[in-house]
Amino acid sequence: MNTVVQSQLHNAITVFGRFLRQAGYIVGTGEIMTAIDASSKIDLLNREDFRQALKSCIITDHKFIPLFDQLFDLYWRNPDRIENVSDILRKLYESRLSEAEIQGMKDQIKELYNKRLESLKEKEKNVKEDNEEKMLDVFLYSPEEILRSKRFDAYTADELEEAKKFISQWKWEFGERTLRRLHTGKTPYRLNIRGTIRKNIFPTQDFIELQWKQRKTKVRPLVVLTDISGSMDHYSRILLHFIFTIHSVNKHIEAFTFGTRLTRITHYLRQKDVNDALDLTNNSVEDWSGGTKIGETLEAFNRTWARRVLNGGAVVLIISDGWDTGNIKLLKKEADRLHRSCHHIIWLNPNLGYMDFQPLTQGVQAILPHVDKFLPIHNLNSLIELGRVLKQLNKKESFKAIA
Repeated sequence: MNTVVQSQLHNAITVFGRFLRQAGYIVGTGEIMTAIDASSKIDLLNREDFRQALKSCIITDHKFIPLFDQLFDLYWRNPDRIENVSDILRKLYESRLSEAEIQGMKDQIKELYNKRLESLKEKEKNVKEDNEEKMLDVFLYSPEEILRSKRFDAYTADELEEAKKFISQWKWEFGERTLRRLHTGKTPYRLNIRGTIRKNIFPTQDFIELQWKQRKTKVRPLVVLTDISGSMDHYSRILLHFIFTIHSVNKHIEAFTFGTRLTRITHYLRQKDVNDALDLTNNSVEDWSGGTKIGETLEAFNRTWARRVLNGGAVVLIISDGWDTGNIKLLKKEADRLHRSCHHIIWLNPNLGYMDFQPLTQGVQAILPHVDKFLPIHNLNSLIELGRVLKQLNKKESFKAIA
């Protein structure tokens, strides 16, 4: 392909990204650059390959997949004639679709325009009750309960600040691991002979009060890998606030961000003020709102940091929606390697909060077999549930007591 044609194709892909953004899609510079890079590695004469390449690079939420094919066909049929979304509406209605398909597309576009990202809210349960019971529920349902159940990507600015205060004030607890070493205690695990003699030798010399030793416990280390790509933009900021808060409680925490590269941010969490920590993180991380290469990220972590931070039976939290543009084979290999190096892997996926979520993307399918727990992280209630899970993670090693 000559330079002029290649430049025209790149421009067309860029305009296509802006065109999708007008239709309500979340398309950033990172997604567009990834799509341009993908177009250079496929057979452009194969229209279906080109369609799938753009879909995998640009789509950041499975909710937008059904509408993408229609927008793709309309745009790439003659991109010069499509100036705005109103033209899309007209052509969608003029296309040869059944009445059911037309109504479905109309509903989707209306949802994208009127609600934008708020269309990602959880489906509320429609419970038919008497008017009096409904009025009573309004008064009994507190604002805090509403905030805890509302999705992070649906927060207003004021609600976001309230959520941060809630995270800072909540009592976070972590599981402990049991060590081999012993110390003086009251639990009858192993007899403390020296302490028993010292306690009973005077004045009666009758060994009545037995002294015991029990095994020491230590807070289990925690390693957090947070996805900061474009598809996670509405979650990464508040989740970084959550990481800062739990670091102030448990100093045995290592934190990393990843998109197209891995960045360690643990030393920034040592700031006294959360805003200072987030500012330093924002200035040091270079791949905000870009693409996602989870396999390459895990490879860098396993090679450079695993031996340093995974000692002591660490628990690894991977916070990501699973949208991956990297090497899938590498992702499977490195996820398996990480799983064998730590005590537990917990994958936190905000899309899991949707009732109709299915693990269809290649990234999700590649890493899911190597995960011990697959949990949602889309609202405050999911964070509270995560705290309960972390508190209960205490492997019961079976060392035989010797009396």
